[in-house]
Amino acid sequence: MEEDSCNSSNAFSTGKSAQEKGLPCVPDCYQIPPSNHPSLCPEVANVPVVDLCGLRQGSEQRSIVVDDIRNSCRHLGFFQIVNHGICQSVLDGALSMAFEFFKMPAPEKMKYMSNDVHKPVRYGTSLKDGVNKVQFSRVFLKHYSHPLEDWIGSWPDNPPNYRENMGRYWAEVMKLGLKLFEATTEALGLGPTYLTTKMENGMQVMVINCDPPCPQPDITLGLPPHSDYSCFTILLQSSSGLQIMDTEDGRWRLVPDIRGALQVHVGDHLEVAMVYKSVFTLSLGSPLLACID
Repeated sequence: MEEDSCNSSNAFSTGKSAQEKGLPCVPDCYQIPPSNHPSLCPEVANVPVVDLCGLRQGSEQRSIVVDDIRNSCRHLGFFQIVNHGICQSVLDGALSMAFEFFKMPAPEKMKYMSNDVHKPVRYGTSLKDGVNKVQFSRVFLKHYSHPLEDWIGSWPDNPPNYRENMGRYWAEVMKLGLKLFEATTEALGLGPTYLTTKMENGMQVMVINCDPPCPQPDITLGLPPHSDYSCFTILLQSSSGLQIMDTEDGRWRLVPDIRGALQVHVGDHLEVAMVYKSVFTLSLGSPLLACID
């Protein structure tokens, strides 16, 4: 019997997920209970879309955007942003490097393989390889990112342009994150610079998730239902697959895919520190395409 058969309990902790190994079905260790099976055709969520252009205009326009952000944070804990100031070429460059990294041979990726959550650069194939009873179909790369000059030298140097493209993306996201944080504190009457110093000196991590093509996406998940422990998560997706929980009826709904938009999740830290609401999300597998987020 092959070790990587579909009825194996192997957690695929050798640098490749079950999907990357090209198995025709989902192994037992990736199958979630039937009661938790996801809907592959969920309703589309009514997600607020906030145009950030007004933050760079006069006080009246800025006030409108700040109100939109406050309402989104309080009621849903999730919104999409457009006109955020990051060029599409920068977004595309980051996604391209992510795909290239996950396409590399397993030995190259295994240089960063670890279950130590404190590692500054870490690659893995589920939440906790070989520890969790149920594994999830994503593979991921995490690395510390702030201050950028302190950490970029430890990032993968293969693909060759990884550090350059991801570094450019991260620098833009960091600037955007500070602007968003200014708006959220301003919305509470605390002033835009209330927590700026703490954010500038705080810990920032880039997480790159890949949901490889899955032969049976109806019986597994890329990521289980969860909230983020951060203040904010700014998410760039290559395709749809993210679902959020509707706080009114508890149902899962698909986040609409808007090219060039970024998604903002309110995390647990912001919910505890302020009157905002963190959002619960999950990630589906895809039968045909790999998804990067």
